[in-house]
Amino acid sequence: MKSILETCRPRDDILTGSFNPEIFTAILSEVIRYYQDESVSVESIYTDAEQFFDVATYPTASLRQLLGDVFGRLSGDNARPALHRLETAFGGGKTHALIACTHVAYRGTELAPLMGGILDADLLPEPGEVAVVGVQGDEVPVHEPKGKALIPYTLWGEIAHQIGGDALYQQVEDVATSYAAPGRPYLDTVLGSRDQKVLILLDELAQYAARLEAARPDGGEQLAAFLFSLHGYARTHPGIAVVVTLAGRMDAFASQTKQLSTLLSEVTGEEVDEETALSVGQKAVDQVTSVAFRDTAPGLVPVRAAELSKVLAQRLLQDVDRGEAEVAAEAYAAMYERNARLLPDVAVRADYQDRMVANYPFHPTLIDFLNNRLSTAENFQGTRGVLRVLAYAMRCIWRNQVDAPMIHGSHLDLRNPAVANELLGRTGSGDFFP
Repeated sequence: MKSILETCRPRDDILTGSFNPEIFTAILSEVIRYYQDESVSVESIYTDAEQFFDVATYPTASLRQLLGDVFGRLSGDNARPALHRLETAFGGGKTHALIACTHVAYRGTELAPLMGGILDADLLPEPGEVAVVGVQGDEVPVHEPKGKALIPYTLWGEIAHQIGGDALYQQVEDVATSYAAPGRPYLDTVLGSRDQKVLILLDELAQYAARLEAARPDGGEQLAAFLFSLHGYARTHPGIAVVVTLAGRMDAFASQTKQLSTLLSEVTGEEVDEETALSVGQKAVDQVTSVAFRDTAPGLVPVRAAELSKVLAQRLLQDVDRGEAEVAAEAYAAMYERNARLLPDVAVRADYQDRMVANYPFHPTLIDFLNNRLSTAENFQGTRGVLRVLAYAMRCIWRNQVDAPMIHGSHLDLRNPAVANELLGRTGSGDFFP
């Protein structure tokens, strides 16, 4: 059985120390600005479509389904859903999926060489064929100052402006600056009269809904009414696809109550405690989910637990010897069998060897800890937090030439300040000190 030092190789930036952990922070609005604003020229692993698909993306089953449905719909297949809702807690791959849609919508056929196994080439649009709306719900204000007054700044106004600029916004300005959800005339003006296909991406909708509800008692209800109308319109008009990220009520703010409290306090101008903030947020999410998405299919989960290790390997490693994964798993299984009385039942189950192969070079217990416990801590940011921790851990392993057959939890070296800060500083949890 070989050491992981022989069977795997981390990406060069991890080994050289030039690794920037912020590359794992996916922000939809930055990618949208990159395409829409010619003055924005800074490229990253997210704005560079080639890097994004070649280095940063593992094609999960849900991502392939989403891209197939969205671009199948835009290609004229009306049997495909007009709306998709992506759901998981914070940092679970939702924004990554929206960025994938953004690149394909803008670049289309130019990306054909990268789309093998991800999206049928026949569904790729021509560059410029699709108008893309990308709204980051945690960035869009709910009102803006105009003289001494505050006027509504609405989601429907933002959509109109992104599609048609100032000219279209001025056509619908009365509706765009009203908290009341717009009706059919708005949708006809903004969407129905266009020759272009339209892709609407709405990210972090739960936070926007919560702030809107805090700003106005019926804010969540009006947002739900608009989304319901938008879905109905898209469903009956070809060439329109909508993708929304919205977790369930228990997940949407479960690890963000402090942040939500601060945001709602800013909106209302009054102190909002965490319990009240959570109540407002969950009410808004319930309204949007029950009204806007009541007749849609269950939400897609972009990264499922069984795929996490493959996502991690794609982002962190250049090479993995899959043959050695079988050898290592067999050796571990034999050792567990010899020591079965000292181990939990799961270690000697018939399928555990398969799990070790699938997760290699990460041991399943490490993946379970990162995914089921660490990623749920407040401010840890799910998959992206896990990636940061493992990137630092792997640099320590290779720098110190740690001879190990797999990467275990014991390899998270808390003597390294960067690792300690990720585990303890971001979580703020004393539970991890032991």
